[in-house]
Amino acid sequence: MFYEQDNVIRYKWNPKTGSGFRLRFDAQCAQRGGHGCFRVEDWSNHCVVDEWGCSSLDEALGVLRHFFELDVYQESNRLQARLSGHA
Repeated sequence: MFYEQDNVIRYKWNPKTGSGFRLRFDAQCAQRGGHGCFRVEDWSNHCVVDEWGCSSLDEALGVLRHFFELDVYQESNRLQARLSGHA
Protein backbone atom coordinates (compact mmCIF):
# COMPACT_ATOMS: atom_id res chain seq x y z
CA MET A 1 0.00 0.00 0.00
CA PHE A 2 1.53 3.35 -1.08
CA TYR A 3 0.87 6.62 0.73
CA GLU A 4 2.09 9.45 -1.52
CA GLN A 5 1.85 12.16 1.13
CA ASP A 6 4.41 10.35 3.29
CA ASN A 7 6.29 8.55 0.48
CA VAL A 8 5.56 5.33 2.36
CA ILE A 9 4.80 1.81 1.18
CA ARG A 10 3.41 -0.38 3.96
CA TYR A 11 3.96 -4.13 4.02
CA LYS A 12 3.08 -7.14 6.17
CA TRP A 13 1.05 -6.15 9.20
CA ASN A 14 1.60 -8.58 12.08
CA PRO A 15 -1.36 -8.61 14.50
CA LYS A 16 0.67 -10.50 17.14
CA THR A 17 3.23 -7.71 17.45
CA GLY A 18 0.81 -4.89 16.59
CA SER A 19 3.17 -3.64 13.91
CA GLY A 20 4.70 -4.47 10.57
CA PHE A 21 7.26 -3.19 8.09
CA ARG A 22 7.14 -0.14 5.87
CA LEU A 23 9.42 1.32 3.23
CA ARG A 24 9.88 5.11 3.17
CA PHE A 25 11.49 7.16 0.42
CA ASP A 26 13.20 10.37 1.59
CA ALA A 27 12.85 12.71 -1.41
CA GLN A 28 14.83 15.52 0.24
CA CYS A 29 17.75 13.17 0.81
CA ALA A 30 17.61 12.12 -2.84
CA GLN A 31 17.58 15.74 -4.05
CA ARG A 32 20.74 16.41 -2.04
CA GLY A 33 22.35 13.37 -3.64
CA GLY A 34 22.49 11.58 -0.31
CA HIS A 35 22.88 7.88 0.29
CA GLY A 36 20.39 5.86 2.26
CA CYS A 37 17.31 7.58 0.84
CA PHE A 38 15.19 4.45 1.30
CA ARG A 39 14.36 3.48 4.88
CA VAL A 40 12.96 0.21 6.14
CA GLU A 41 11.03 1.04 9.30
CA ASP A 42 8.77 -0.42 11.93
CA TRP A 43 5.23 0.42 10.76
CA SER A 44 3.74 1.47 14.10
CA ASN A 45 6.73 2.93 15.88
CA HIS A 46 8.38 4.54 12.84
CA CYS A 47 11.75 3.40 14.18
CA VAL A 48 14.60 3.51 11.72
CA VAL A 49 17.37 1.03 12.28
CA ASP A 50 20.60 2.59 11.00
CA GLU A 51 21.73 -0.36 8.95
CA TRP A 52 18.40 -0.31 7.13
CA GLY A 53 19.12 3.00 5.39
CA CYS A 54 19.36 1.76 1.81
CA SER A 55 20.81 3.53 -1.21
CA SER A 56 18.47 1.89 -3.71
CA LEU A 57 14.95 0.54 -3.92
CA ASP A 58 16.27 -2.94 -4.72
CA GLU A 59 18.49 -2.89 -1.63
CA ALA A 60 15.54 -1.86 0.58
CA LEU A 61 13.34 -4.56 -0.90
CA GLY A 62 16.14 -7.05 -0.24
CA VAL A 63 16.05 -6.08 3.44
CA LEU A 64 12.28 -6.60 3.52
CA ARG A 65 12.72 -10.00 1.86
CA HIS A 66 14.62 -11.16 4.95
CA PHE A 67 11.45 -10.73 7.02
CA PHE A 68 8.81 -12.13 4.67
CA GLU A 69 8.45 -13.59 1.18
CA LEU A 70 8.73 -10.88 -1.46
CA ASP A 71 9.56 -10.98 -5.17
CA VAL A 72 12.11 -8.14 -5.25
CA TYR A 73 12.19 -7.92 -9.05
CA GLN A 74 8.42 -7.74 -9.45
CA GLU A 75 7.98 -5.28 -6.58
CA SER A 76 10.79 -3.08 -7.84
CA ASN A 77 9.19 -2.86 -11.28
CA ARG A 78 5.81 -2.05 -9.72
CA LEU A 79 7.19 0.80 -7.60
CA GLN A 80 9.67 2.41 -10.01
CA ALA A 81 7.05 4.48 -11.85
CA ARG A 82 5.48 5.79 -8.65
CA LEU A 83 8.75 6.73 -7.00
CA SER A 84 10.36 8.23 -10.10
CA GLY A 85 8.14 11.31 -9.73
CA HIS A 86 9.55 11.94 -6.24
CA ALA A 87 13.25 11.77 -7.01
